[in-house]
Amino acid sequence: MRRTTPILLALLLLLTGCTPKQVVDNPRIAVITMMQGGEFWGALKNGARSARSATSAVLEFFGPINESDYEGQIACVQSAIDQGFDAIILSPSHYTRLKDVVTKAQAKGIKVVLADTALMGQAADFLITADYREIGAAMATYAFTLFGEDEAINALIIGSLPNTTTMTNLVESLSAALKTRPKSQIVSSTFSLTDEAIAYDITSTALDGDPTINVVFALEEYTAGGVAPAIEDHPGVRFIALGNTRYEIQLLEESTIDALVVVNAFNLGYRSVLAAVDLLEGRKPAQQPVDWALVTKESMFSEEHQRLLFQSIQ
Repeated sequence: MRRTTPILLALLLLLTGCTPKQVVDNPRIAVITMMQGGEFWGALKNGARSARSATSAVLEFFGPINESDYEGQIACVQSAIDQGFDAIILSPSHYTRLKDVVTKAQAKGIKVVLADTALMGQAADFLITADYREIGAAMATYAFTLFGEDEAINALIIGSLPNTTTMTNLVESLSAALKTRPKSQIVSSTFSLTDEAIAYDITSTALDGDPTINVVFALEEYTAGGVAPAIEDHPGVRFIALGNTRYEIQLLEESTIDALVVVNAFNLGYRSVLAAVDLLEGRKPAQQPVDWALVTKESMFSEEHQRLLFQSIQ
């Protein structure tokens, strides 16, 4: 029987375009969110844990206490590099400040999957996110239905962090869509830094200073938590928010919130782990936006919207 030498086998693989399948046994993956708490990040981590059971991945979770602690998140990434993780799943809290440490990770051969937010002008190994420009346009379109054609719309927009691609895309698309309607204007567009107290103060000051404001957009769960008590003394102000905290769901059911946009963070976490494993084993991950829905009081009890509203129990 003729034997195939190692050199001949290597030549055959090159000629046929085949390469041996890369297998990383029990890959260690660091999941680094913008902060440790929060319903959104909790759902993402639950999704990642679910994917862990479907793969051989070993996960460890990192994150600063506050989303605005950029240096704290950089330190988390550096720690993952120092500990020799095979892959990092990262939701960067700043679109430029995290670039250097991500470059350092990639130079060490660590695969980097960006989840929900991207880096400006720098590609990671893979990006998984929702279409936040589509979300912003949908929020404006729904707001139009809350007012008559001859009614003016005077909007207050409060985002979370000013330096993430997610919030930039969301605010820009929402603002652009609002401006397409006659008698529609943005009175103020600002950021809460994911701080309920700041969101409360912004809302109270704005509504007291300009009683013509008739709709508030809160683009993050902690921001929504601050807006809700601030509008209590301003009946008639419409309220559209992003998130799926139990408090927000209660406010939706009570008609304090007119609509909630819910992004499937569970799916985001699940697919991020699968993408990291794919990259480590030499496969190209599937490219598909994360699903989301605009939920109203009328639709919140549908099976699809219940699944999105209560992601933490999946």
